[in-house]
Amino acid sequence: MRRSYHYAKLESFMKKNKNILPWIFLSLLIVAIALTCRVTIVPDKEPETLVNEAGETVVVAELSVTDKYTIDNWDTKIIPTISQRAVDVPVLLKAAYADLNDAGNQYGSRANETSAWSFCVQGQGRVLDIENADKPNRTNLLIDAPPYDGEVDYKIHYGKVFSSNIKNSIRDGVGFLKLDDFANQVEFADLTTSFNNKIKNEIILANDVQNYAGKTVSFSGCISLQNTKLESLVIVPVSLEIVEE
Repeated sequence: MRRSYHYAKLESFMKKNKNILPWIFLSLLIVAIALTCRVTIVPDKEPETLVNEAGETVVVAELSVTDKYTIDNWDTKIIPTISQRAVDVPVLLKAAYADLNDAGNQYGSRANETSAWSFCVQGQGRVLDIENADKPNRTNLLIDAPPYDGEVDYKIHYGKVFSSNIKNSIRDGVGFLKLDDFANQVEFADLTTSFNNKIKNEIILANDVQNYAGKTVSFSGCISLQNTKLESLVIVPVSLEIVEE
């Protein structure tokens, strides 16, 4: 009799609370999981800082793979390779005017038969004028090569934007950088951007273009050519100095 009484009460309780029981079970399950799991708190990495020339402590931005490559290899590989491979501009142009492919095979490099030929060059010339001086993104120095005759022989890029016909000049000109050396096509393209940003910051933004007007300059750099029209003869400089006469 007593057993039937207790069973009836239990059955009555379960009927009244049948909607609560699943939540009780779920709560017990969560508690069990929490007791058996370990939670590891990883503190945020402290940002790297440095003191700039103004004495200010600034956060160092995390470098991309290609920016790090540029920092690590610019002075040790890129510049020495350009110096070693550099041909005097008049010598290159004479050969290119005769036959661009022959000049490329002798002095340059390219990825495939449809790519532009890229060359490392060096030279000295007189700045006859500033092309697009009022358009900072498209500015060029117009160069008269010796023996000076007052005619424009080629140009040196001095703009903030690197157009498609010149943007790969440094990367392709050194001859040893290949797509297979990098993770993918995007990273290989980013290398070009990193190289050009270094040139922009250290050469183009470092000196007002008007300071070169009428001066004789000495330079080294790279040029990419698919033809020998004057508008294509644009050198991307890695060094550019005014020569005292």
